Amino acid sequence: MARNWSIIEAHCNHQVDFTPRFQGCYDSIQSVSRHNPDDHRLRNTIQDYHQHSTYHIKLANIMHSHNQFQACLILCDWALASMVKAIYIQKYHVVHPPKELTMNEILPIVHTNTEPGLDIALCICTIQHMSSIGEFNQDRTLKPNNIEKLLQRTEEILEELENRLKNDIGLK
Repeated sequence: MARNWSIIEAHCNHQVDFTPRFQGCYDSIQSVSRHNPDDHRLRNTIQDYHQHSTYHIKLANIMHSHNQFQACLILCDWALASMVKAIYIQKYHVVHPPKELTMNEILPIVHTNTEPGLDIALCICTIQHMSSIGEFNQDRTLKPNNIEKLLQRTEEILEELENRLKNDIGLK
């Protein structure tokens, strides 16, 4: 059910705050953008998706602390989707990534020569699947300890992918 929404629609429904980025980072982008406006647009889009990812994982932690496990999983999925789209944009130099990314599209994005991405891709797809389950018996399927592990793994993946973005484009 939640997977049928696009990330943009979801952000509109939650009224995401598009606050200005770090001023120092913005200043360095401005100097580069005078030479190539497309690079500036790509960097801004990447930073927006990164900001969305950070926003969603913070909300996921809040939902987890209030025992709202399905909402926590949905927010983890949105956080991962935003971060993967940021990397997709960085890798393929397109401003508009696909609405939904499949396992076949996620794996080459998260896989590098030094870091195998199968574990990350499987975790992303698992959370994607679990967050899309519409009708479920929460007492039977979502155990607090398991959700906490998924939330921690999501945070680890986001940190790893964020480090890649920082190294590749100088994200602050």
